[in-house]
Amino acid sequence: MKFLFLGICLSIALLGDNVFAQKHKPSPLGGYQPIDVDNENIKKLAQFSLDSITQQTMSKRSLGLIRVVSAKSQVVAGINYKIDLIVCEKDSTKKNKDIVMDHKNCRSCDITIWEQSWLNNKNVTKVACTKPSELESFSNVAATKRKRDIHEDTMVGSKINLDLNDNKVKDIVDYALSSVDQQEGSGVSHILSKIINASKQIVAGILYNIELEICENSTSQVDGKKCRICNVNVWEQTWLNTKNTSKINCNSPYRINVVESNLNKLNKQNYDAEERFELKKDFENFINTHSKIYSSLEEKNRRFRIYAANMKKIKLLQNHEQGTAIYGATQFADLTKNEFQEKYLGLNPSSAKNKILPMAEIPHDIAIPTEFDWRDHSVVTPVKNQGSCGSCWAFSAIANIEGQNALKSGKLLSLSEQELIDCDAMDNGCGGGLMTQAFEAIENLGGLETESAYPYEGHEDRKGCQLNKSKLKVSISKAVNVSTDEGDIAKFLVAHGPLSVGVNANAMQFYMGGVSHPIHALCSPKSLDHGVAIIGYGIHKYPYLNATLPFWTIKNSWGDKWGMQGYYLLYRGDGSCGVNQMVSSAIIE
Repeated sequence: MKFLFLGICLSIALLGDNVFAQKHKPSPLGGYQPIDVDNENIKKLAQFSLDSITQQTMSKRSLGLIRVVSAKSQVVAGINYKIDLIVCEKDSTKKNKDIVMDHKNCRSCDITIWEQSWLNNKNVTKVACTKPSELESFSNVAATKRKRDIHEDTMVGSKINLDLNDNKVKDIVDYALSSVDQQEGSGVSHILSKIINASKQIVAGILYNIELEICENSTSQVDGKKCRICNVNVWEQTWLNTKNTSKINCNSPYRINVVESNLNKLNKQNYDAEERFELKKDFENFINTHSKIYSSLEEKNRRFRIYAANMKKIKLLQNHEQGTAIYGATQFADLTKNEFQEKYLGLNPSSAKNKILPMAEIPHDIAIPTEFDWRDHSVVTPVKNQGSCGSCWAFSAIANIEGQNALKSGKLLSLSEQELIDCDAMDNGCGGGLMTQAFEAIENLGGLETESAYPYEGHEDRKGCQLNKSKLKVSISKAVNVSTDEGDIAKFLVAHGPLSVGVNANAMQFYMGGVSHPIHALCSPKSLDHGVAIIGYGIHKYPYLNATLPFWTIKNSWGDKWGMQGYYLLYRGDGSCGVNQMVSSAIIE
């Protein structure tokens, strides 16, 4: 009777699980699921997007929602909502208490909203709207979509020239002017003489570039005022209701009447001096942004020379960029290539021993989604920071094993990189190493402690290896090399979890966002110097061009302030920066 009772209970439990699974069947990986347009959450998200639509379309009046046409969602490190809606400008001339819409100025808009509910965070990542038209013209918008205005689509990295008379531009200029006054610190305020140029780019928010002529706010006549031309970058994140000045470059003061009579006489020497002055301003801004401290004036001058040389490298990378990446003055912009490699990289292929790992078996019979991200499945720990220690190889290996263990045990544990730095006799701690050798060392050590039990120090422990075998939590069975075919790599990734990979980090030193696709001459696939982890892949779609940009999603170890919140998007399909040349994984059986 006892066994009969247990059998009945087990049957009921399994039946309940089955019913639950049917009710809460997840959407296919990488795919979109349609949502009812009358869903309350969709209506709230549509209302949430109105401020961003107003800003992106440069509408002179606030917008009101007419209706949601369609909606769908996709799980991507949170939830991506794609919503097609119709908005109209509000008629501010009407004095009624009720809101009145101007049906002669309406738009059809496609928006994308990324929501991370566990962080209580959501933001509008894309807005594409038609030009204003009468509401009646959108009666069949669900059946046949009108062509979007390409200048109103927020493609990452693209520059859009703005109307200098627009109120939004004037608002940004006012903010830029106040930022110039604060930086000057002389107590002399400035007034706007004229706006020369204004543009915007979509880079994890909106980056406004404003070129303006300003003059000192003195009592002298305008022709005698001291004036200057300034380039100011203002970075606005509407979902956080913040804007910051990321760059201010102003030339030396001149008097308007003098400069106008001599504009055509500027020679190359003057131009070079002006360029150097602007670089100096840039460098001071870089020092403030990244809280840099130099030991002496000589050291500061040396760092400026390195910074200036790196700005040329950045220009070269940007001019030859084949993707959507933005390169700029990251926290590493005052380092030489050798300093950067020694302190922040650490992959050392020349240290390889004779042992060769077996090749992985690729699951050729599985169908994989067009997009995939292991962050959606709780097998990726938060981005870590190796500091100024050449230990990237340890972080890459640990990221791979953390994923393997999470998939095997169902528990995501943050494991110890410091254990490898102190106890791996096959590698060289902060002096560099290899992921494949780290796997072998872990087998020899018997396993890994957690991060909390053996915390990261960013240098080799002066007392040597502090391993406590009683605290080992995760062990591995073996390790394998994975194919150099990027299609096979994707299949193995989906089937087995995040992978350790080596890359050339030449472009990463200055990477700020977007999909990076350097030409091979600037990022040789033969010069691997940095260990990272592939945790997924995706596709960036170019609106209107019928073109796509496939990419790998790569977890780095320079903290979450670098790149795309600590991640690097690298082109997928042509072995960019050698991403397919050194791919490996531990195996937990």
